[in-house]
Amino acid sequence: MTLKSFAHAAQQHLQSACAVSVRRSHMHELIAAAFGYGSWAAFRANCFLADAGIGHHPVPWAEVTGRALQLGYPPAVCANLSSHLLAVIQGQGLRALPRESLLTMLRDLVFALSSRRNASADDDFDEDDDEDWLDREEEIRSQAAECPSDGGISASTMLLDELAGGGVDPQLHYLLAQVLRCPKPNPYLYEESLKGRALNAVEQGWAVQYLRDVPRYQAYEHHLRCAAVGGIREAAAAYAQAFDRLDFFELAQRLPGDVDPMRMATLARTSAERKPWLRAAAMQGSEEALTMLAGEGDFWAMEQLVRGGDRSELRELARCLSEEGDGLRAWALQYFALSHGLDLSRDDYRAYHSEGATVGQTYDDDIGGPLFVDGEDAVALPEIDESTRQHAQRLAKAFAEGVSLFDGAVAT
Repeated sequence: MTLKSFAHAAQQHLQSACAVSVRRSHMHELIAAAFGYGSWAAFRANCFLADAGIGHHPVPWAEVTGRALQLGYPPAVCANLSSHLLAVIQGQGLRALPRESLLTMLRDLVFALSSRRNASADDDFDEDDDEDWLDREEEIRSQAAECPSDGGISASTMLLDELAGGGVDPQLHYLLAQVLRCPKPNPYLYEESLKGRALNAVEQGWAVQYLRDVPRYQAYEHHLRCAAVGGIREAAAAYAQAFDRLDFFELAQRLPGDVDPMRMATLARTSAERKPWLRAAAMQGSEEALTMLAGEGDFWAMEQLVRGGDRSELRELARCLSEEGDGLRAWALQYFALSHGLDLSRDDYRAYHSEGATVGQTYDDDIGGPLFVDGEDAVALPEIDESTRQHAQRLAKAFAEGVSLFDGAVAT
């Protein structure tokens, strides 16, 4: 039920039960009085109307009686108006939800849901193809369970209708979107029923569930879009990802504020567009971003992995520098490697067990059995003169002490 439909129904009921003409604008004033507010404007500035058990109960009838007297209704009918209005409000389960209470509830829910989702191995909602939807019933049921409880918010049609209107803070829109977040409902069985297909009991349950899920999904989309349009950068990026909207990704790039760099990197269309976001994510501590950046040949990322003890990346970085003709830095890495017992100028291949309890371990002749060989080719280091060799040794020492090889002042 919406506020408009409730006000109309209540007006009709009061006029019939109390035999008095009630103005529509007065209905809003009387509803506000029922929750202890002196005017509808004061109520709207502080509260939302909600149902489904969310919010505060109406106050004693004396408040409504007093407000009815102020509005000019005959004293003989004011008490009657009050009792009938409170009965209608209670019958519809209508309550007042203060804005601050809603914000606190949403923040707590977002924190709880975020913890739950982070603990899950798979935080993505995937749409299933129509042709195999029924064959994957258990998987779909498990996926639906990942759509967490929202504290009754999605069940309150009155509240959702109130929040869907204008004048709502973008941050509130974003909190609501995070709470309402859910997979896109699959319409397959519902559409099949419309075509005349006879559904069994399980299929009917899914068709009914689809109709229940659609309003929540629509509300999720609406509030996420409103938050994005309202200037919340992370919401714009989330909307771009969830609804495949390039224009919202471009909006996220223009907006100020915090945003998940890995999300932005995922949305980026080109390597040049993606690298700055991967760099930002890596600098925030993302190993995934650092590895992806190194895989794209970024020397800074490769150097970070080398500092973390990645010998394979050490060899790869030296190889890349050699191929680019940067003999100075390539040899600096060679001297650094030699100081750690590794010669990049030599092949590094080893035999490993391929079967049994020792599979993957370095091959032991005493154990015997099948094996496989794996490793890396030598780096073709360029010829350098004595002056460059001494410079490379100084660079290697500085690198070991934490100085970047790509610090221009050090390399000259």
